[in-house]
Amino acid sequence: QRELVTGGSAVAHRVRHSVGDVLLDGKLRGKPTLIVHGRADALIPVNHASRAYYGAHKMAEGRGHSKASYIEVTNAQHFDAFLSFPGYPGRYVPLHVYLIRSLNAMHAHLTQGTALPPSQVVRTVPRGVGAPAITAANVPEWALVPAEGNRIGFDHRTLYVPD
Repeated sequence: QRELVTGGSAVAHRVRHSVGDVLLDGKLRGKPTLIVHGRADALIPVNHASRAYYGAHKMAEGRGHSKASYIEVTNAQHFDAFLSFPGYPGRYVPLHVYLIRSLNAMHAHLTQGTALPPSQVVRTVPRGVGAPAITAANVPEWALVPAEGNRIGFDHRTLYVPD
């Protein structure tokens, strides 16, 4: 196996070339992209996945060439199926709502030229004790012009995500 990574054979060159094809470099090559991640995700924390990738993408694509938006949803986690278990519905909101919204936004972008939402933190409201029925107030829409305290920004080599 070491020979496949360090060797000079034709097979080793082919393996190294194939590995290079799948390495993440952050370059989306102008493809419109929406990244949506729940801030309370303990399985795949935002700092180790979406934030890191979005930052790498912004560095790789350069200023003005990115067509990617990053939406971070508060009080949302990885497994919406857990929302039926005791304790979960009072603390978390469904992230699936934002998946559907992002798919609809991308469809509108591709078919009608609608702008993708800008990068932002969407501040949800957990239902609390007793978990009353969920309403639109619990899972608000993202903003077409996010407030200053919700804007996710990137400058040079730093990603800024508001608390």
